[in-house]
Amino acid sequence: MKEQREAIHNLWMNSFKSNRRRNLFVILALALTTLLISSVIGLGMSFMEANNKQTIQRVGTIADANLNNLSNKQVDILKRDSSVEVVGEQQTIGTVDSQRLKNKKVQMALHWYNEDEWTGLRKEAINDFTGKLPKKENELMAPIAALKELGISQPKVGQKISLPCLIDGEIYQKNFTLSGYYKEYVIARVVDFSYILVSDQFAEKYSTPANNKTYSIKYKDSSNLTQQNKTIAKKLKLNETQEIKPTLKENNESSTSIFFGVGMFLAIILISGGLLIYNVLYISIANDIRFYGLLKALGTTKRQLRKIIFYQSLLLSAFGIPLGLIIGFSVSHLFIPFVMKATNYSEAVVVSTRPLIYIGAGIFSLVVMLFSSIKPANYAAKVSPVLAINFTESKVKKNNVRSRNGGKLYLMAWRNIFRDKKRAMIVIVSMTLGITSFVAVNSIVKSIDFENFVISEMDYDVMISPSYNQSDSAVSDTQKLEKEQVSQQLTQLINQTDDITEAHIYYSSPILVTYNEDKFSDYIRSYNQYFKYAKIDQKTIQPDKFSGEIISIDSAELEKLLEKNNKGSFDKRAFEAGDICFIQSDQPEDFANIPDLQFSSNNQSHKIKIGGFIPNDYLEFQTQGAPAMFVSKNYLDKIAPDAGIWNVNFNLKKAKAKAVSEQFQRFIDEQSAYKIITKTEMINRAIGEISTMRMMGNTLALILALIGLLNFVNIITTSILARKQELATLESIGMTRRQTNTVLMIEGGYYALIVGGLVMTFGMGITYALFTIVKSSATYASFNVPIAEIGLSLLIMLIICLLTPYLVMRSSGRRTLAERIK
Repeated sequence: MKEQREAIHNLWMNSFKSNRRRNLFVILALALTTLLISSVIGLGMSFMEANNKQTIQRVGTIADANLNNLSNKQVDILKRDSSVEVVGEQQTIGTVDSQRLKNKKVQMALHWYNEDEWTGLRKEAINDFTGKLPKKENELMAPIAALKELGISQPKVGQKISLPCLIDGEIYQKNFTLSGYYKEYVIARVVDFSYILVSDQFAEKYSTPANNKTYSIKYKDSSNLTQQNKTIAKKLKLNETQEIKPTLKENNESSTSIFFGVGMFLAIILISGGLLIYNVLYISIANDIRFYGLLKALGTTKRQLRKIIFYQSLLLSAFGIPLGLIIGFSVSHLFIPFVMKATNYSEAVVVSTRPLIYIGAGIFSLVVMLFSSIKPANYAAKVSPVLAINFTESKVKKNNVRSRNGGKLYLMAWRNIFRDKKRAMIVIVSMTLGITSFVAVNSIVKSIDFENFVISEMDYDVMISPSYNQSDSAVSDTQKLEKEQVSQQLTQLINQTDDITEAHIYYSSPILVTYNEDKFSDYIRSYNQYFKYAKIDQKTIQPDKFSGEIISIDSAELEKLLEKNNKGSFDKRAFEAGDICFIQSDQPEDFANIPDLQFSSNNQSHKIKIGGFIPNDYLEFQTQGAPAMFVSKNYLDKIAPDAGIWNVNFNLKKAKAKAVSEQFQRFIDEQSAYKIITKTEMINRAIGEISTMRMMGNTLALILALIGLLNFVNIITTSILARKQELATLESIGMTRRQTNTVLMIEGGYYALIVGGLVMTFGMGITYALFTIVKSSATYASFNVPIAEIGLSLLIMLIICLLTPYLVMRSSGRRTLAERIK
């Protein structure tokens, strides 16, 4: 027994050493497949983790939800709840009243975090932290971006910073010491807002009841957040002015459909890679079947033959799989950071090195390798020694085809394709999956167009809004004068621009409304229910300072708005004459005892009847207490001739959109009263992301398509090598070499036609199914058929299908006819 084992060992080892060329190809195929599996899965998981990290960075916290205006009793209940891991507290104390910031149209808050908020919820969302949380009253900590806005480009711990602080309507010049700084990413999402952090002592000294605290919570289990939020709300018995608000919008799409989409792509990769290993290995073993037949003639048993192939497969795997894993690991660490830095994940680079990725890729490659050796091993083990020497891959049934006019080459080619149905199916499935992958990835990448996202999110080409609220008590007379002058210039510019196709201009002016506590208490309660984070404290309202805003609205637009909300018609004459106004409110019953409003504008008293109501979500106009009033432009000009532009939204002629947008952009950039968002600018920002996504998608698609084509090349090569005796026999009875080449090329052409038809039918169905899954998450996506890519891939496939048989036959044809018949 020992001698037999040694003999078998020497036999398969010597056979292994003698087939160096075969070994090289098999090892390369194994390494390539393992590399692709580990790299693609690693890249996908890295992007998923980077997306999670970036989301945390841009939100600025790992908290699951926020709550506002809780009582001490509710806070105690929250902290004792077994499902809650961390409860943090934060509060806005005031703002930085710096002219530098106003000129740059940046608002900066004086904000406070308690220790749990910072350590447990915020610290994970930042990078490059230096220093410590402020402890003393005169200490502050700030993001690097906020310090740059203040003119500090190279911060140092201990640096002195003097800031004018607006707290509860009063200005304080405070001298702070910088206790720490860090890089945060909220400013990337909210570009005109930043903050600096103050200490507990500062917050205790300057906070007021009007500065309501916000409480952040993180659950021990972050799954099913919607239900957990409902449970907490029920436990806390939240009232109508309190709210639990998730920090992130939960994706309502079923996880089953998401995994289905990912699974389809993964299945294509795995099947294509498996077929590549199978085909390369089959070529090598098919060429050695005569060798195995001779061994059997010398007395080798079936089991011993299978062991020889099995041991060789293991040894090949021992070289190829680790090589692929090492290269895959190296490529991941070099390629993934490079790709991510070229995308919007540049600040959230994550290289996923989970062992499961590489263990799974290795096991899959090994299983496929061993499985691929079963079929040829069984052929060699079962066939008799005599038949093994003359082994051909498939048998042809006699008397199955009859012809009176001789054999037609195109008919011979068609019969040869389906002579071995399993082989034909492998070729067709492999190529169809590869080309379908290429088409699907290109289609989805083209469909996820950020230009469509910008268009879907922005209703207008240009949107102009004020940098600050004119009714804000902190706005100086100089700023009000600047806004008035800029408003006039902006109005002239709009009137002079002929390329505006549609415009909605809202003018506004601050007013003081006559206050009655009993009459307005219901309105204030409803206002606080809607604007939960900008509530009005009725106890602090001063009757002579019940400030609000009066806004103009076009009659035609008002009519459309009322029709949309089924509010019926209104008296246009009375509205244009200023006899009636419309109030922003979702609760008309709050004004049952207020038929009209008395107010003053420019020290002149006025009275106007309430004619109807406008929903809160139309403009979501927030005031300092009094309800927002909408009137006609004629009436506003009459009572407030100095009313400035509050908001401008307009569309442009498509041909002139870019030039006109840039013109308004330059105008707005030269002043501090208004800020602007243009569709052109947003699209330009998206171009880089689109280009990067297309590059990555095309790279993945190209790899998948190449796998399919490599499988075809391997299978066709295997088929021709297995049929070399048969083809040589046909030549010996009169078939010319040209006819042989023609038959094989026609076979390749048939494969190309079949695969092309399947790609255009089955493949497009798969592509659209994947698109619908993507569409559920990216509603702005639009289905796009990549006609150029489909045409190019099918053309390349056709060329390869025609050339591969010709090149293989040309290579094998160098041997004499007698040598090929043996």
